[in-house]
Amino acid sequence: MALGKGLSSLIQQKPVVSVPVQAGAPANPKDAVLRIPVEKIESNPLQPRRAFGEAELQDLANSITENGILQPIIVTPLKQPKGGVEYQIVAGERRWRAAKLAKLKEVPAILRDINRDYENLELAVLENVQRQNLNSVELALSYKKLVDFFDMTHNDIGQKIGKSREHVSNTIRLLSLPEPIQEDLRAGAISENHARAILALPTDELRLKLWQEVKGLKLSARNTEVAARKYKKVPSKAAASLDAFSKSVVVELESYLGTKVLIEPGKHVSDGGKIVIKYFSNEDLKNIVGKITKQ
Repeated sequence: MALGKGLSSLIQQKPVVSVPVQAGAPANPKDAVLRIPVEKIESNPLQPRRAFGEAELQDLANSITENGILQPIIVTPLKQPKGGVEYQIVAGERRWRAAKLAKLKEVPAILRDINRDYENLELAVLENVQRQNLNSVELALSYKKLVDFFDMTHNDIGQKIGKSREHVSNTIRLLSLPEPIQEDLRAGAISENHARAILALPTDELRLKLWQEVKGLKLSARNTEVAARKYKKVPSKAAASLDAFSKSVVVELESYLGTKVLIEPGKHVSDGGKIVIKYFSNEDLKNIVGKITKQ
């Protein structure tokens, strides 16, 4: 499903009829929008978005105080209610958080009887991507959850969200950056273009050096790309004991493929040697093969 269709295509809604929810009432999402006490709802552990700006939430809370919640949240009944909590959010966590901030006692909600985490997460990802308010790291994490937990390929994800496989693969690759760089990207201290220029370097050691230079000199994304070129000329440790030609080959291959490359010469020149290209996932392998074969 492409994003342009929106959540309304996933949730066939009838005209809104607001009624109070009764304890133990069955899920009936097609007939009504229910009003559920905020304390009976919990956040979704599969929610891709983790950072909710205080100012942003306060603005929404102010709007809710004045105008109410214009779009119901979507919840699913818990199979085993706990401590008075009976429902889990599928979509609309930001509205729920703002409603609590506005001291609302109830929120309008549509009930979905979701039995599989896959559908739960898919709805959450679709809603967040549609709103375009995930940072790059949060987006990468949400894509990776679909890969790790539900065995979706990058191509599958791209088709679901109306993006290319390359977009999904390149976004997930941001998670291979060292944690301090990811934190800066998450916080907005560096842009995604900065991050991609840093990611082009073959080792974490070089990436951290360039990241420190970006922060220290306040480099633009374009200047970061230029600065990255000088780091690409530095051979990796694997090339340290090689002859000059082999070292240059390692540097060129690592820069082009974006991964670690080893050259293992034979004992004698006539024996030849081996080129070892490292990869860290099947999708990583596909990307490397695509670059080699130019497909």
